Amino acid sequence: MYNNLQAKLLAESALKSLEQLKLSPKPENYRLWFEYGTGSIEGLNAELDELITQQAVINQAICNKLYQKYLLTGDQKDLDNACIAIHNLLNIMVEHLQGWDSSTDQFCKALERCTEKLNNDPSIGEIKSIIDELTTQATLALNSNKKIHSTLDSLASEISNLREDVDRLGSEAMTDSLTEVANRRGFDVALKEAIENSKKTAQPCTLLMADLDHFKRINDNFGHQVGDKILRFVANTMKNAIRGGDILARYGGEEFAIILPNTNEAGALRVAENLLNEVSARQLTTGANSEPIGRITMSIGLALYKNNETTESFIERADQYMYNAKHSGRNQVKTTAH
Repeated sequence: MYNNLQAKLLAESALKSLEQLKLSPKPENYRLWFEYGTGSIEGLNAELDELITQQAVINQAICNKLYQKYLLTGDQKDLDNACIAIHNLLNIMVEHLQGWDSSTDQFCKALERCTEKLNNDPSIGEIKSIIDELTTQATLALNSNKKIHSTLDSLASEISNLREDVDRLGSEAMTDSLTEVANRRGFDVALKEAIENSKKTAQPCTLLMADLDHFKRINDNFGHQVGDKILRFVANTMKNAIRGGDILARYGGEEFAIILPNTNEAGALRVAENLLNEVSARQLTTGANSEPIGRITMSIGLALYKNNETTESFIERADQYMYNAKHSGRNQVKTTAH
């Protein structure tokens, strides 16, 4: 998690890199160089540093390759594959429908010719010829109709399966795979809905930003696997401690966000203090050799949504209160009135 100044400097550095390399400032390129500036992805930085040392030309193709290798998530790849599958299905449908349209058009023209012949007082032989033509064209149209129905039935089945896959991907794309609570994308969607509902109903909406205290020490002393277990423990503990209508999300790293719809500041403060107590209630161990870890504490920032406030400002206020809690000794809640 970065403060405003750090984020600003990283953003400026990313844009400067794009300008120097004459790369388009599209989101993928921006994110690639922003992450490079953070140094949080060792493999990415190692590859780019090697290219820079060799004075290699870093073009769009190289950026695309690095983005796909280090930043493109499995969910995004699956969604891309789903889009390709939909595109292929549409092409097949258009192709068959065009063929069906051509067959229907041919049958209509045959009907017009036969009608014209019938209007000209045809002979018995001509009538037989008209009947033969109608029979032939009707058979062709029927066969084409059967073919298109068969194709559409098959496509309908494929589309149904594809829809299930996309629905699954949509759900997974909103969920953090480690903690099984909402991820950043899920949080963004839920917060937007909560704010819109607050505006419509004039009911309060409160946001908690909670960051684990001294989490880096846990990773340094016990390893990232133990750190992951701690994150899952905290997520499950908080999930069980909030109401059904509240939304818990992993905001990033060891920071969590809790959206409390229809909850005023006093009510949110009670929720926050209860979360502090629940999370810190147990003495934790590593599990494998029962090496003691101790109690896990959090620093929480609490913000009440203000009318016509931007989402960014709302999050920023809660985040700032969380930093105030850190600076005031940790394991506490900070808000405007507390």
